[in-house]
Amino acid sequence: MKKWKVVPALLAVLGLTFALTACGQKAKPTTSSRPLTGFYKEENSAEDGTDKPFYWYFKKDGTVLCCSPEVESTNSNSDAESWYGVAKRGTWKSVGGNEYELKLHDIYDHDHYLLAAQLKGKQIHITDSEDDSKYQWGDSDISQQKGMTAAAYMEMFNKAKVSDQEGIQADGYIKADSDDSDSSSASSSSASADPNEIGRAIYRRVFPSEEVDSVEQDGDSYVVSNEYHSAESTIKFQINGDTVTYWTQAAGDTTADGHNEEHTVSISDLLGK
Repeated sequence: MKKWKVVPALLAVLGLTFALTACGQKAKPTTSSRPLTGFYKEENSAEDGTDKPFYWYFKKDGTVLCCSPEVESTNSNSDAESWYGVAKRGTWKSVGGNEYELKLHDIYDHDHYLLAAQLKGKQIHITDSEDDSKYQWGDSDISQQKGMTAAAYMEMFNKAKVSDQEGIQADGYIKADSDDSDSSSASSSSASADPNEIGRAIYRRVFPSEEVDSVEQDGDSYVVSNEYHSAESTIKFQINGDTVTYWTQAAGDTTADGHNEEHTVSISDLLGK
């Protein structure tokens, strides 16, 4: 009988040993990601084979710009004399392990992309996050460009914005400015304003003392929020031609979903143009 009593005691000692060993082990730290900053170039070509690269600008504040300048066709057999520029903006955020989520939208139309990115040395590999997304970007590798400056990039980006708008008008998605001076002025104010600028103007109107953290596309609408991204601090808005409609929490409402009271304002009034 005595030798069987040793077994429970031995098991207790072994259990205590394992418990102490487990407690002494430290959890492996999650690999943090380097911030995305700087300028990158993506080799790309137009339908006729003309070189038409994309240039990316990642900022420390979590925003990203992407543009492809207008270029003259180099294919003598092409039906196109030139190719319009493209300008997009969006946000990036780290998901750990030098991997990131990118959200891009075109400056002037509803094209939007949800992308996954992975930093590999001086290159970033980009691919679509959702295979069934309406708008597909595809796989691409972008390489760091050390010689570019912020001033040079913004000059290129602003020219691409103008060309992008011309291309969209040529395709009939947005009406070109009419000869009427009043409607022309209103259309010009709409065309020259992008969702990021509009979102920040709305936020200043509703929350004068708050700083905007992000403006992101959500289907055919946009949402603008501060650093807390709570329901009551987030504003949803839609751009409809020369006007903007946005929603705020109604006075006295306790649901805090931020979509109770509707406001409509002209873009020219909103931006003071």
